Amino acid sequence: MAKTTKKTTKKTTVKSTKIVTPQSTTPLMPSRKLNNKTLTLALVVLAVGLLTYKVGPWMVPALVNNVPVSRLEIASRLEKAYGAQALDDLVNEKILDQAIAKSGIKIDESKLTEQIKTLEKQFESTGGLEEALKQRGLSSKDLEKQIRTQLSVEVILADKINPTDDEVKAQFSTGSATLYKDKKIEDVQDAIKEELKQNKLRDSFLVWFAEVKKEAKVKNFGL
Repeated sequence: MAKTTKKTTKKTTVKSTKIVTPQSTTPLMPSRKLNNKTLTLALVVLAVGLLTYKVGPWMVPALVNNVPVSRLEIASRLEKAYGAQALDDLVNEKILDQAIAKSGIKIDESKLTEQIKTLEKQFESTGGLEEALKQRGLSSKDLEKQIRTQLSVEVILADKINPTDDEVKAQFSTGSATLYKDKKIEDVQDAIKEELKQNKLRDSFLVWFAEVKKEAKVKNFGL
């Protein structure tokens, strides 16, 4: 029995030695996790760096002695100063867009192109149309939308904005001694018609849009 016990003890000792061997690899595990975390952090830093490089000037348009001026600050300041007016303008714009869409009017592209060419000629001597738009903070798409809107409104109010011959004669008679001095009505009647048309368009639009706005369901929650 004693001999058997001795052999058993010897075998047990050998087994315990084998068990110790894999434990030597245990310290490597935290090191591997640390490397993964370091790599992840490096990737995050790189991503943030790239994002800042791309978006930074948009998010922070200015620095004052390395103190950022954020776009959020600008938006907050503008909202306080002009927010109510901007909101009202946007509401009116959407009401107008919906009214035009409801009318089903489609503007011919040739008319749009014609209007743009006319504007290009008007601004040739002042740096061009693109420069004029840039100074006003507008894009070419903004201009196209405005032209489409005006042409659509002209179609909707067509029966109210065309001046009569009597109105043209009355306008010429009023300015015959000043604006139209030494001129014949035939020479200026087209210009008079256009002026009267624009005046009628403005007045008729205000009346028409006031009625359209009454019918619109607007919920204004404030700023």
